[in-house]
Amino acid sequence: MVRWPTKDELTQKFVEYLIGPNKTIDDLQNQWVAKHLILGLREAVYMLVVVLKFVYDNITAVTATGEKLDELGEEYGVERKAASKAIYSVTIGKSSAVTSDTPVPDNFLVTTTPIGNDPPIQYRVIPRQAKVIPYGRTSVDEVLVECTEFGERGNVPEGAINLVAQAGFDFVSNAVVYRAGTNIEEDEVYRQRILDRKRNPGKGGTAHDYKTWAESVNGVVSALVIPLNRGNGTVDIVITGVNGIPDQVVIEECQSFIETKTPAGMADGGVKVLAPTPITINVTLENTIWTAGYSVETGSQFVQSALIDYIERQANKDRVVRVVDLLTTAKQAYNPQDPSKKPVLVDFSMSVPEANKFLANTEMAVVGQITIT
Repeated sequence: MVRWPTKDELTQKFVEYLIGPNKTIDDLQNQWVAKHLILGLREAVYMLVVVLKFVYDNITAVTATGEKLDELGEEYGVERKAASKAIYSVTIGKSSAVTSDTPVPDNFLVTTTPIGNDPPIQYRVIPRQAKVIPYGRTSVDEVLVECTEFGERGNVPEGAINLVAQAGFDFVSNAVVYRAGTNIEEDEVYRQRILDRKRNPGKGGTAHDYKTWAESVNGVVSALVIPLNRGNGTVDIVITGVNGIPDQVVIEECQSFIETKTPAGMADGGVKVLAPTPITINVTLENTIWTAGYSVETGSQFVQSALIDYIERQANKDRVVRVVDLLTTAKQAYNPQDPSKKPVLVDFSMSVPEANKFLANTEMAVVGQITIT
């Protein structure tokens, strides 16, 4: 981190340059012109230092990108979160009972079903799990497989990993998320964490410290700190993940990391990392009239996408799902491929929800059933 000189340090430097080392401004009591020249020069240079410091502190971090932003983040102890691979728990098996214990090989390949021209997403069995189909059984559960690609591309719907891609086993099923994959942290999100840290330097256990620590954990998108939620000496931290509600592995990793930062004297169990309570938001649009070229079959996907984005992002940020916002979002939904951004809906009525839904601190709006007719 850059160390900016103080007025006294500038004064001392100018004195040494003008009259030699080991001298101070007090040695110029009888040299009125030289003394005031030094003080005037000091003031002018210090104003320049103030301007440079302002530029460095308030503009550089705001405008920097890429590696430069990484360098600034490191100066404030805020590292960019790296991309990670999605991990799923699956069942792997054979069509008939095995006649001897049959181990599942490390790096065994399973995939999703290809859709159209998109290739399947590949996953490999994580090494050293020692998973075995026991004699007389047809399958083994809770085999962890890791996507071969980094990022959120590996976050597929549960059950979507359903093809065995090499010989030795006949099926893979029951795929459930163990740990969601993450993209490398985007500049704007990373920049905000850096600026937050600059505005709120670490103080060893404030609410903002807990927020900073939690949001530094890979897989944590945001954190809400609730001091005294369970009484004196307690701090609850509600986190969200890549898919909204975080998976258990991310919760545990965040809890473990926070415990390494917890100030001395905090009681065991005083700090608790929690997932938000999901609040399902259903939306029903009826009597739809569509823009020319669209119908309920071709236009619904764009309306659904806009409503999902509003519920998952804006509503949770505002802590309320507003009926008027749902109406406005649906009315303004458009096809992203249309450069004119013309709304696909002309008119409709909304029967669900009937009223605004306010969210408590520990609640999170999640998309339920979106029905468009």
